[in-house]
Amino acid sequence: MRKINFKNYFTVDRDSSEPVYQQLVEAVLHATKTGLIDRGDRLPSINELSRLYAVSRSTIEKSYNNLRDMGILASQHGKSYYISRLDPAPELKVLVLFNQLNEYSKAVYDALTERIGQKAGIDFHIYHNSSAHFRTLVKRKHASYSHIVVIPHFLDDPESGYQAILRLPKEKLILLDKEVPGLHECFGTVFEHFSRDIDQAIHELAPALRKYQRINLIFPEHTYYPGTLAEAFTRACAKRNLVCRVSADLPKEMIRDGEAFIVLSDEHLMFLVREIINSTDLVAGRHVGIVSYQDNDAKKAMLNGITTISSDLKAMGKSAADLILTGVGRHIANPFSVILRRSL
Repeated sequence: MRKINFKNYFTVDRDSSEPVYQQLVEAVLHATKTGLIDRGDRLPSINELSRLYAVSRSTIEKSYNNLRDMGILASQHGKSYYISRLDPAPELKVLVLFNQLNEYSKAVYDALTERIGQKAGIDFHIYHNSSAHFRTLVKRKHASYSHIVVIPHFLDDPESGYQAILRLPKEKLILLDKEVPGLHECFGTVFEHFSRDIDQAIHELAPALRKYQRINLIFPEHTYYPGTLAEAFTRACAKRNLVCRVSADLPKEMIRDGEAFIVLSDEHLMFLVREIINSTDLVAGRHVGIVSYQDNDAKKAMLNGITTISSDLKAMGKSAADLILTGVGRHIANPFSVILRRSL
């Protein structure tokens, strides 16, 4: 591994409008392109260059970090910095398509962008659960991106939306939250294993659920959750001898002593909470049980604490970022947790 004498390749132009860190980056790129520096050649340490050119360590660090982000430079413990490739790595440009922006999707997006940092450019679009809007976005934009990250929730015409996803290049595709029917080729995904998760949740909550006469899953007709979740819920209850029911709506007359509810939507949760607050003879966790999907700060305080079944949204965002940065199309089951509180 040859050590490079930087005086042969680089001088600082202090009168230039170009920052010193960028001058150093351009000097290294020029040297790799012209054959002056080869793969495996060792560069001086940050301290050495700082002393040599009388510039701050942070300036040299910024140069080296830029070169490392390009894939040109790598570091090895005990061997300082060395040239790992002669051409910059292909630019990462990511198109993120979410169905809506709420606190849950925001948590995924924030974790994704924090993990990626400056290593990729990100364009973010909301398609408002519309397959038509989604088709327009991907048709116009997908060719110019290295990766396309999609939460696939369509309320108007799911089949049309899924077909648009099936036509995307699989090497670019990363799906979040749930799987798309018919998509079996090599692509990246961070998915919620709804059937397995609800079975595990019922197992963990069974001791608390047994004090209720019936467990109701409120599963709206138009929902982001797959039908397999309702089927798995019924099987999980039967396995543990719990009486259960799946209902598309939550009428007021259902809310009575001895009933427990697992609600998927926050709208149904708020209706349930209001009815219990306004009731003179129903207490959450004693007469009526409540379990909500997806935890947040409000649910920690509501009715002295709402029991939740919650996917780890930050982990989902971080895993998506890792799929982008590594370029490996893996299928990752996202972790989830059950948090038992006083509402059950």
